[in-house]
Amino acid sequence: MLNGLVCIDMTKIFTIGFSGKSPETFLDVLNATLISCVWDIRQWRTSTYVPYYNGDSLANVLGKRYEYHPEFAPSSDILVGYKDNKITWGEYEKMYRELLQKRNPLQNCDVSKLDRICLLCTEKSAIQCHRRLAAEYIAAQIPDVEIVHL
Repeated sequence: MLNGLVCIDMTKIFTIGFSGKSPETFLDVLNATLISCVWDIRQWRTSTYVPYYNGDSLANVLGKRYEYHPEFAPSSDILVGYKDNKITWGEYEKMYRELLQKRNPLQNCDVSKLDRICLLCTEKSAIQCHRRLAAEYIAAQIPDVEIVHL
């Protein structure tokens, strides 16, 4: 209670892109923000340039704080279409949102365990990354969610 007001903690969902982050900086950010679990939502859990960010490596480093959630990954056709400039970002957003609606990835999820998860992808910025869209999808499904892009 603060000045007679009851403080209600909102669920916080974080997102992070590892591009441009050293492994040390990446871990420092996760630890400083008290991330409970990193959800790797990439279609392909590999990193050609920084093997540290391969799914198996992250699982070894993070242990129980790492989970792979392919149900939030964009489909190959959406990803390749965007990377090959065959679809615009606006089309990508629409197609990815429709994919999430179809998949209903939270149907078997205990939403009480979503506080302080961090959605992981490659992109440096969340502006044109599916992790932002995934976080917005989650926030639309459950009440009182704050999204924080790291």
